[in-house]
Amino acid sequence: MTTVGLIGSGRIGGTVARLAVTAGHQALLSNSRGPDTLKDLAAELGPLARATTGREAAEGGELVVVTIPLRAVQSVPPGPLAGKVVIDTCNYHPQRDGQFPNWTAAC
Repeated sequence: MTTVGLIGSGRIGGTVARLAVTAGHQALLSNSRGPDTLKDLAAELGPLARATTGREAAEGGELVVVTIPLRAVQSVPPGPLAGKVVIDTCNYHPQRDGQFPNWTAAC
């Protein structure tokens, strides 16, 4: 069983968490609003899911999925991610995040 840490548990993160739990993996859910806001989702997903902080998801995940707005990427703690597989969903929306002049479509 793999532990999947989710930094961001919105539409994409929630879907990844559901798929992980369905496949028998643990899911550590986090968002910018704190673990209390994810208790319902964790309860819905069952005993393999747990609401945590972003740092706890980064530290506890063997595989970490970062699925947050691009403008918030600087808030992700890099230390706990060292040596881990990290998947970034490249969740960039110019209308929400603002324009990044050097940003390419290569994400």
